[in-house]
Amino acid sequence: MKQFSFTLFPKLTTDRLILRQLREEDVAAIYRLRSNEKINRLITRNIPKNNDEVSDFIAVCHQEFTNKNRVFWAMELKETKQVIGTIVYHKISLEDSYAEIGYELDPAFHKNGFMSEAMQVTLDFGMERMKLKVIEAFTHQNNLTSIALLEKHQFVLQTKRRCQHVENNRIFRRENK
Repeated sequence: MKQFSFTLFPKLTTDRLILRQLREEDVAAIYRLRSNEKINRLITRNIPKNNDEVSDFIAVCHQEFTNKNRVFWAMELKETKQVIGTIVYHKISLEDSYAEIGYELDPAFHKNGFMSEAMQVTLDFGMERMKLKVIEAFTHQNNLTSIALLEKHQFVLQTKRRCQHVENNRIFRRENK
């Protein structure tokens, strides 16, 4: 399989999901996700105030892809085309075979296996096409659902490391030999 080169945005599919590039038509869905109180309870980030800020965020995601720093997927239900979440590789270094992974899911779709499904196809893509050797995730120490997801996908808590930017975040790491 040919190594990923950032020339064409990768579309990934699972039994129930399509992971695709963000589009301008996604502004309302992304606004709902990024401003959702339940999602943001354990995440430290700038919350968008309006659709213009989300539109700017989408433009940044496209530019970061062009700059080979980020692959930000919208998670769309195959059946209805509804955007229910996102998953991202960021801080990518193909030279160092490294990326960080992040994700969010509309709480109405929790506990249905959607994020695990998206995580698996994204990890497979990262290992097989991007040739990543190390993938890290930063999650709040009280986000037990996120921790369980990471552990299910063979991420290991880095007990001797702490996130420099968010005191309550913990670092999980998956190494691919």
